[in-house]
Amino acid sequence: MDPTPSLSDAERLLIEAYTTILNEPFEDKYEDRWEDAPFDLAVDVFKSRAQEIGFSDPFELLSRFKIESYESIRAQLKKGPPLCFRPGWISPLVGQRIDPYEVTSHCGHMLGPRFEGKQRVVVLEFWASWCDPCVEAGPDLSELADHYRHRGNDMAVIGINNESIFGVTKPADIDVLSSFLEANRDGFRYTILVDNDEGYAKDAVYNATAYRGIPCVVLVIDGLVTYVGAPQEQFRLTLDEAIETIALQTAKEA
Repeated sequence: MDPTPSLSDAERLLIEAYTTILNEPFEDKYEDRWEDAPFDLAVDVFKSRAQEIGFSDPFELLSRFKIESYESIRAQLKKGPPLCFRPGWISPLVGQRIDPYEVTSHCGHMLGPRFEGKQRVVVLEFWASWCDPCVEAGPDLSELADHYRHRGNDMAVIGINNESIFGVTKPADIDVLSSFLEANRDGFRYTILVDNDEGYAKDAVYNATAYRGIPCVVLVIDGLVTYVGAPQEQFRLTLDEAIETIALQTAKEA
């Protein structure tokens, strides 16, 4: 769900009921795996739970999240998630070459080490300050950058901020972003850039990935894109394998 103002305890209970009764049990039941009967039963259970919480019309709250009816929920679940969130998806950018230095040269520097394009391993992270998962990912990426920097590995972690990444590109409010980063400095201990007013990095890299979520990391090894997606387990596995391979190559050349 999208960011929203603070919720009351009752509203949080209703959101929890929606998530556990109507959403999570059907997330992998899309397309030819869909059956109407289990969903109809879940609707009845949810209606009863909503009444218990104190909502005769749960859509008074759910509409704030652009959830308008049981039929719209059914249609969305039956359709399934975007391809990029399905198991086995691989970005069309994987296997393609990009120049991280050229991309980042169009961005403004906000925080952390300046990127000079010398590292063989580059992690580009697309994020926005209003995105809770992005803010939560900051400390993990900071620890990642610290870990490899202390080991002397040839790697750069670069966060590219674009507050309008899902819509029409708007110029960044540098003062607001600076205040955010100052308040969250401990969570962003790596290079932070801001996309330019035309959204160059967004158009050249993020949109080309076909991934439609943030945070989105693009792992570039020697100019070759090897991973696109969330900064989670598979990303770390791919990164660790790349670092190990480069270490072995370096040892052989020594």
